[in-house]
This record gives sequence, structure tokens and C-alpha cells, in this order.
Amino acid sequence: MRGTAFFLLVILLVVNGCVISPRRVVNPGTGGGGGSNSEFSLTVSPTSQAVTAGAQATYSVNIQGQNGFTGTVSFSASTGDGTIIVSVAPTSISGGSGTATLTAVTSSSTPAANVTITVNASDPSSSASSSVGVVLSVQSAPRTADATVPEACLNANTGSGPQHANLQVPTGAHGFTAAFDATPSLAGMDASIGFFAPDASDQQGFSGLVQFSAAGVIQARDGETFTASANVPYTAGETYHFRLVENLPAATYSLFVAPPGGTEVLLGANLQVPANQRRAATVTGLGAVANGPDGAALEVCTITLQ
Repeated sequence: MRGTAFFLLVILLVVNGCVISPRRVVNPGTGGGGGSNSEFSLTVSPTSQAVTAGAQATYSVNIQGQNGFTGTVSFSASTGDGTIIVSVAPTSISGGSGTATLTAVTSSSTPAANVTITVNASDPSSSASSSVGVVLSVQSAPRTADATVPEACLNANTGSGPQHANLQVPTGAHGFTAAFDATPSLAGMDASIGFFAPDASDQQGFSGLVQFSAAGVIQARDGETFTASANVPYTAGETYHFRLVENLPAATYSLFVAPPGGTEVLLGANLQVPANQRRAATVTGLGAVANGPDGAALEVCTITLQ
């Protein structure tokens, strides 16, 4: 009798399209909020953010174990735009809960569009998985052929104060990409490169964004402090190529550097510009300053703007 009842129950479940699998139920998230299954929940934040083509964005990926789950969760990410590279690090977490970082790197050829990035999380020991979609809003860096770009090199020496070279981004531009080469004269010097921009009272102020630090490494400014996502030491007399992508409305920028003979390295993504330039709708000049020691000099050449 029991065997017959169990058989009838199985037939009833199959007819109604139900399958009992308490550790494998998948509820994918839609629209960038979150997804969950019987083992873990997946959330990604923010659900949307904007970048200028050529910059990169990061998202926080969070896994929260459910029903006593303490296993391993593996990550992957994908997008339909071949000009955007997406990755999740670390590629897995153990213990059932944890966080990871989704990074989306655009290129200068990435078209302006709202791009969906899908993050997948799965338990390798079962079929339990969840997926979440987030949006990357790519803004084109305007072609500013009419912008004024200095033809000569900019030279800053200790004691001379901030040196200015006219570099005008048209008012109303969403953003821009500036590239330049910089050569420090000494190791362990204190010098910086940045922009002049009008403040709230329309006074021109200089703020350094790139620092050749006294510690012998190159750093990027994030708000009111200097930091770096990679350790890039510098050598006296060597020339370093920089690419700076700024989003004027968001008051953020991303900074890349290529050491002599090396490949481009990310120093920081979506960094905050200093407080005195956060309302600036344009920049009016490229600047450089050498603060010390005596005899230190910084040369900035091959300046381009787009």
C-alpha cells in the first residue's frame, strides 16, 4: 500500500511540473537587485553606475549563506559588449558567506550605452546557482578637437610654485581624457600634476591629482588623500606615461600609468576629485608643482586631450 501511494505521489508531482530538490532551487535576480536559492543569496551593489569610456567601475558582490550552508560559492561575470572586460575577484568564497568585487573595464572604443553585466554564483558541489544583472552606463568621452592643448613642456622646480599650461575643456563637456608624459629629476621627491579649475567663487585653483611621493612611489589623489591600487615605484630621469579619464558631472576620475617599457597600470578608478573642484564644469589648465627637496624638478610633455 505504501509503495503504491508513493508511486501515485511521484506521478502527481511530475504531471504538475514540480520537482523536489531542496538544495537546488534557483531564483535568479532580475533588474540588478539580488537572487537566492536554498543555499545562499546573491546581491550586487550598486545596481547601476556611470563611467566615461576608457575608465572602469567596481561593484560589491555579496553572498549570504542560508539554511546552514557553509560550502564554497564560485563566481563568473559576462556582458554582451566585447569592448568591456568583466571579472570577479576573488573567483570564489568559502564558508557560505563573503564578499567579492566585480570590476568592469571599458576602453576608449566602448560605445555609449547602458550595458547589462550578469554576475553568476554557483555551488560547484551541486546545481544551486543564482544570477544578478547590474547596469553599466557608459558615457562617451567627447572629442574636444577645439580644446586648447599646450604645445611646449611644462617645467616645475622646487620653490617656483604651481606651473600653469593652458588646457581648456569646453564648458558643458561630460568628460575628457588627458594623456601626458612626466619625468622626475630625483628619486624620493615630492611633486604633483593636476588641473586648474574655477571654484565656487570663480577663482582659479590648482589641485594635484598625480603625486611623485617622497616614499618613491606614484600615487593618485582620492578626495583629500593620496593612495594607489598598485605599487608603482619611480626612478629619477625616467619618463612615465599617464592617462587620466575624468567624469566632470560625477566629479570622479580614473588614472593609469605606463612605466618605461612597461604596460599600463591602474592607479585608481572612480576616484573623487578634491573638494574645491567638485562643482567645476570645466578645467582651464594643466599644472605641475615641485615641493621638494631643493633642486627637484618635474617635466611634463606630450600633452594630449580628447
